[in-house]
Amino acid sequence: MNWQALLDPKIQAFIAAHAGDDVKALALKKPPEKRWPYPLILDQIKARQKAAKKMPGWLEHSGMIFPPSDLIEQASSNVCALYKASIVNGESFADLTGGSGMDSFALLTANFKSGIAVEHNDKAAQILAHNAEILGLNERLSVEAMKAEDFIKTMPCVDLIYLDPQRRDEGRKGKFDLSACTPDITALMPTLLEKCAAILLKTSPVLDIHKTIADLEYVREVHVVQYQGDCKELLFLLDCAHKTDPAAVHIKAVNLDESGHILTGFDFTPAEEKHKSAPYSAPMAYIYEPGPAFQKAGGYNVMASKFGLNKLHPNTHLYTGNDIIEGFPGRKFTLEGECAVNKKELKKLLPTMKASLTVRNFPFTPEALRKKLSLKEGSATTIFACELHNGRKALLKCKKI
Repeated sequence: MNWQALLDPKIQAFIAAHAGDDVKALALKKPPEKRWPYPLILDQIKARQKAAKKMPGWLEHSGMIFPPSDLIEQASSNVCALYKASIVNGESFADLTGGSGMDSFALLTANFKSGIAVEHNDKAAQILAHNAEILGLNERLSVEAMKAEDFIKTMPCVDLIYLDPQRRDEGRKGKFDLSACTPDITALMPTLLEKCAAILLKTSPVLDIHKTIADLEYVREVHVVQYQGDCKELLFLLDCAHKTDPAAVHIKAVNLDESGHILTGFDFTPAEEKHKSAPYSAPMAYIYEPGPAFQKAGGYNVMASKFGLNKLHPNTHLYTGNDIIEGFPGRKFTLEGECAVNKKELKKLLPTMKASLTVRNFPFTPEALRKKLSLKEGSATTIFACELHNGRKALLKCKKI
């Protein structure tokens, strides 16, 4: 049976009744009716559970069919989709990697009048079109079930093309580039540049920002997006009419709230970073740790200048100062003491030997250092293991403000 079977009122009621159940335990039971597509129903429950965090608004619409659970994991969260929609505008767009439809729906409800969602998987495309109708967007969004590479050959010109290419080798860790993704935007660029005024590209946070700027040539802005304490995605906004100077590209790191609005933000250009120099010093009264997106973005010298802080070391991305700085995009701590990287010394500084541990520019993993120091998890204390400006390795005992 196909996904349309999920629209059966009895099946919809069953899914709603078991929305919070353990799917593995549920799989051991027989379905109420033998004809039901039970694996499909179970995956729908699993997908809805995952979607509760990423796209909670969908749960409020009767008749919504959730994409397969693995597609939900790849999808943008509602918060990140809203942010993307806020940084672009125009009359029309083409989403060449439709997926769950989250980004297409956000673009339509924000700054665009019409759009095209292209999804290579026929089943996913059908579900996307169905959900667009449930949301009342079907008259403004057309769905094409085909590969992006084929669609762009005859596509109409639009104001914006959006892409969220997926890695072909998900199991490989470490750095990668866009040629290792599907679709390969580097191969499609000549055609894409002729079809739109701007391109918005979403990538994984592990992508190298400066290499990507150089590879794509037309990047105007880079947005590094943080939500709920994690760096979620990189966004590259391209101006198709103008090649850009890599040194003049605006790099913007943002921390978002539940509505996709900016809680804290920081922006700079590589040229500004090059011409700034951060002062270095021993730890002072307060320690500042940039949030994940702000560390990924870089701009360490500009950040030191903007907030009037010193760095602990060129490669230790922690800051220090004698004043409390409001608006700093990260965590703030009071320094309660420091010692050498030695179990005996740490015991004097921290008698409980319980603390959170963060390693910065240090030749041990957190796990290995915990074992070396016999340091247990717990308490409100944070220990930073880091290298200081004079080359000395140290442990900093801190309390979060």
